[in-house]
Amino acid sequence: MVQALNTLVSADGNEPAIEGLTKNVRPLTTQEKAMVQTAANRLKEEDAKKLMGVKKWVRDLSWEQSLQRMSDTPTVNIEGIIGGYTGPGGKTILPHQAIAKLDLRLVPNQTAEGALAALKAHLAKHGFGDIDVKMTGGYDPTTTPADSPTIKAEEAVYEEHGIDSVLLPRLGGSWPGYVFTNPPLSLGAGHFGLGHGSGAHAPDEYYLIESSNPKIAGFDDAVMSYVEYLYQVAK
Repeated sequence: MVQALNTLVSADGNEPAIEGLTKNVRPLTTQEKAMVQTAANRLKEEDAKKLMGVKKWVRDLSWEQSLQRMSDTPTVNIEGIIGGYTGPGGKTILPHQAIAKLDLRLVPNQTAEGALAALKAHLAKHGFGDIDVKMTGGYDPTTTPADSPTIKAEEAVYEEHGIDSVLLPRLGGSWPGYVFTNPPLSLGAGHFGLGHGSGAHAPDEYYLIESSNPKIAGFDDAVMSYVEYLYQVAK
């Protein structure tokens, strides 16, 4: 299992090495590159490094290059590995199974099924075809043009509140937005709302309910922002 996992990424662990995984990746459009450049000029690099607990970006990339990489590069990540006996003391046994859990972040023109097929083919080619591969969840990547009515309505609400929003082509998180953005619907979809929260998916995840700062919305005002958004959509 360890040897099989070692073939999935480059020697430094920073590039996917699964054959065929990136063959359909769509390069950033001119509009998306401009969005990245604007974001790099307006967002503070040091704040991002502090938030993520890092001192530099992979391969010493510039701030703009790192934001572009986040927008157009798929990833292969090992979430966890289980195998053998790990309790107190020792046991002179051979483990009967080893399990690894992966997540593959996809970007436009990739598909979940295509990534799964590429992974299986890669393992078989490298002599690990006996590994049982199961996809326990996942979906295609999603993207929405910045000039879509959905995004324009969101920006209008932010502007009414004095917020000069920053747009990026996509983020590192995941959600099943493809249900709306892919054919046959081909609609815009995005995340929106006022308020403040952090630590998503972590034990200390939080969202501000009542705010003592007039510049930060509490829960009630965050809910009201959706009403304002619907009015903007109606316009």
